[in-house]
Amino acid sequence: MGWVHAQDHIYGSEDDYVRTGLPMDIEKGVCYLVKEKKPEVSYRLFEVLLEQKIPGLVVTRQYPERVRRERGLMDVRIVWLSHTPGEDFHNPTAIGTLAKVLQKFIEDNGGEGVILLDGLEFLIINNGFLQTLMFVEHVNEFIMQHRAILLLPVSPETLEEKELALLERNVKVLESPALRTDLETREVSKLLDTY
Repeated sequence: MGWVHAQDHIYGSEDDYVRTGLPMDIEKGVCYLVKEKKPEVSYRLFEVLLEQKIPGLVVTRQYPERVRRERGLMDVRIVWLSHTPGEDFHNPTAIGTLAKVLQKFIEDNGGEGVILLDGLEFLIINNGFLQTLMFVEHVNEFIMQHRAILLLPVSPETLEEKELALLERNVKVLESPALRTDLETREVSKLLDTY
């Protein structure tokens, strides 16, 4: 329980990570696959990274105003994966231009930023797995060349075992229970510090 795996290497226990600056030893220039049924922990991690003054961008299948209201992300750009045209709405079948949107965000912020891509399964439905994998690999290469962070929540049950293994191959994998424990410990510490 509570281990962080990256490319089949065990990085340590939850206790090892509670003492560091960023949650779970999050590094810049890395793409993280967060295994969870719903992106609750990913959004919490995103919010913690925003508190570190890292600029943020959310790409989601959820309606942007709902995300802003439920998450309190009033000053964060939210791109909606939707077939409906509109400002900051992005057609999920146009993943080449979506990659350019992500790259431009990183470039506009001096090579830094955190991107939460909540909608990988929707991209797979609209583009097929191999095309979406190539998109993830392309974005990951760009992330590695800069000081950006990509959070990629995915429900493992929605993918075949082989597909999940291909996705995990060149990214760091965060298991939700360990990350949840780290974030909860940080929240309690922050509350205690205010008293």
